[in-house]
Amino acid sequence: MSIQHHLLLWNYAALRVLDVRRAALHPGENLSAYQLPASVFLFSTRGKARVLLDNIEFEADNCYVCHADKGAFLDIEQVSEPFEYYLVFYKAVIAMPNFRELARLQQSSNPFQEQYGLAPHYPIPLFMRIEQMYQKWQQSGNLEPLHVKALFHQFVYELLLQLQQQGCETKRPSLVNQAARYIQEHYAEPITLKALAALLDSSERQLQRQFKAMLGSGPMEYLIQVRLDKAKTLLQDTDFPLKEIAEAIGYTDSYYFSRMFKKYIGVSPSLYKEQARQTADSRHNPSRLSRLPIAAGRSRRYSVIDDDNHYQYKSGGAIHMYRSSKAALAISLVLSLALMLSACSGTTGTNTNSGGSSTNSVNAQTADTGQANNAKGEVAAESSKPRTIKHLKGDLVLEQTPEKIAVLDPQYIDQMMVLGEQPIGSVIATTDKTQFPEYLADKLVDVKVLGTKDEPNVEAIVAAAPDLIICTEFQDKIYDKLVKIAPTIMLDRNEDWRTTLLTVGQIVDKEQEAQKVLDDYDKKVTDLKAALVGKLKGQTVALLRPRDKMVRLHTTSHRTAEILYKDLGLTAPKMAVDAENTSKSISLEVLPELNADHLFLLKDDSNAELTDEFQKTSIWKGLSAVKANQVDTFNTTLWIGYYGPIAINLVVDEIAKALL
Repeated sequence: MSIQHHLLLWNYAALRVLDVRRAALHPGENLSAYQLPASVFLFSTRGKARVLLDNIEFEADNCYVCHADKGAFLDIEQVSEPFEYYLVFYKAVIAMPNFRELARLQQSSNPFQEQYGLAPHYPIPLFMRIEQMYQKWQQSGNLEPLHVKALFHQFVYELLLQLQQQGCETKRPSLVNQAARYIQEHYAEPITLKALAALLDSSERQLQRQFKAMLGSGPMEYLIQVRLDKAKTLLQDTDFPLKEIAEAIGYTDSYYFSRMFKKYIGVSPSLYKEQARQTADSRHNPSRLSRLPIAAGRSRRYSVIDDDNHYQYKSGGAIHMYRSSKAALAISLVLSLALMLSACSGTTGTNTNSGGSSTNSVNAQTADTGQANNAKGEVAAESSKPRTIKHLKGDLVLEQTPEKIAVLDPQYIDQMMVLGEQPIGSVIATTDKTQFPEYLADKLVDVKVLGTKDEPNVEAIVAAAPDLIICTEFQDKIYDKLVKIAPTIMLDRNEDWRTTLLTVGQIVDKEQEAQKVLDDYDKKVTDLKAALVGKLKGQTVALLRPRDKMVRLHTTSHRTAEILYKDLGLTAPKMAVDAENTSKSISLEVLPELNADHLFLLKDDSNAELTDEFQKTSIWKGLSAVKANQVDTFNTTLWIGYYGPIAINLVVDEIAKALL
């Protein structure tokens, strides 16, 4: 440490006190993983503890002073006596004259970024200044902040004087360690390279370069690694639904989470969970440690409140991120009913496991409701052939065509109906008041309600006595119960509807019919695409959905938005172009920056009030698309929830009507 350089830079610094706080920790308590929102002086007045600044240790015994930079992590532990201390947050900017010379000096020896600790020989002058600062900071008025600033100059002067006399060792904080630890602590929050660099007073290029040099990957790749490691732990050790796991690690879109997981881990989350279950010893191995180099505990922390000038102390542990699910139904009831119904039906099934995959065999028969039905069953049995259905849990061998199919996602109603079939029961959508798709309501006959996608009613499924169940990864936590009721196929809920249709066609032995549906769709969108390109001539179209007090912008990689941008060749606004995230949440104030020529607005019972509220604002009324009367409103459930060929064709028709 060059004290002369420090003195020079402090002389030319414009100083601003941001906050003055006093706190105490009692034996057994600690402050863990608190990332400093600004440069800070910590001054302890009583007690003994170990203070860590980015894992650099200082032994604080009674009066001790530490300094650290914005972004550093502060830990206080091993509190053996009541530990009382002050925190003075400040900001320093080098002012003219001689800015260039000082800037070069600041790069080599920056007193505002270095970390150091000192047991002052004369603590009373320092204590008196900092106590006065705290008292004045508590008072309201315009004069007190100026007084605090003057006292802060006196505090710094006294500290530098003692540093000059005593000397001390300083260390520059590791930019990479700070960034990595921040990611470890805040992985569930939105993090961008730009925001992370700004937090650490670094350029994006500098942070990226140093991070890659030390850890072999960039900050955003490291963030993905942290999130997916957390996801693997949750998949192995809990039965939380996939959607909740995705939200817990920072992904609001479970579809995008599944894609990322499969891309980096090599298998889907559901298959990973299944494999983890089959290797029970690895699930409970206490030696399984994170391969990430930086980790931090939590017990008490600070958080920013109101603005960047005030910081509030919060006690207590980390907030638990997972919502509790409803209690499971009594397994004995499910098993007894399943066995009883199985004995009364014509269905037989076998399960074999080999290398992590399962194979089931199902023989479906038509119920004996008369001679005509029996004849129909005989014809079906003669014409059907054994076929293997690949799904997320392995392979299912169908020896005959199942006729009583229960579906646990509403989109499969659509997939079956387009092939001239219908399920005996289905879960319902929750975004609209209608139980089943309104566009299919007049065609459905006696379809039983089996709960919702997130909470299927196992008792209702048992009562429906299906000979086959089609579910998705959303029902992974009850899969073991489902296979005891009937052979069960688990499909990827966010799989392309074309792929799913071919699978459903294979299940109901109508593969040719499924292919014809796809061929007809391809011809339809090809003709419409040519007409739209000629009409719009590059005008942009954005797909919006007000939700959670924000506006969700569906990007080019969203499965429904792909109809617009991929199938029909429409032009997306720059803000909507994203190959990784399927949606972005933007505030109403940012919406004008979207600058789209046409707006497609998704509305349903769950967001109708918020949508109406947004449309009454001056910001909304000032949008160019609104002024040009080029806003069209569509039903969310049709466009997103019922992801099947009938719904997709209706969506295409609505697009054509709106734009042509």
